[in-house]
Amino acid sequence: MAHTDREARERFAANIERLRRRDGLSVEALAERSLIEVRELEEILRGESEATYTSILLLAGALGVEPGDLIEGIRWIPPGDGHPGRYAIDEADGG
Repeated sequence: MAHTDREARERFAANIERLRRRDGLSVEALAERSLIEVRELEEILRGESEATYTSILLLAGALGVEPGDLIEGIRWIPPGDGHPGRYAIDEADGG
C-alpha cells in the first residue's frame, strides 16, 4: 500500500514519541536536550513539519539512539513499474 508524506511524518513522530516516553522526557525536556525550539518540536510531533537532517541528528543524540531508529519502519520506494514513487510504512511495527 502506498502512503503519503504526511503518514511518513506521522510515523516518524510516533517513533520519537515512543523513545521520548521510554526515557520519561517531557516535550520541553526533549526540546532542551536536542536544542530544538519547543514550537518546532511540537510541529514535528504533530506531523505538520518535516524534520531536517540536522534536527534528526539532534533528536537522535538527545534520545541516545542512531538516526535510523527515528525513521524505523519508513521506506521510500523509487519510481518504477508504473508507479510514481511512494512511501511504504511497516504497519506491524506500530511505532
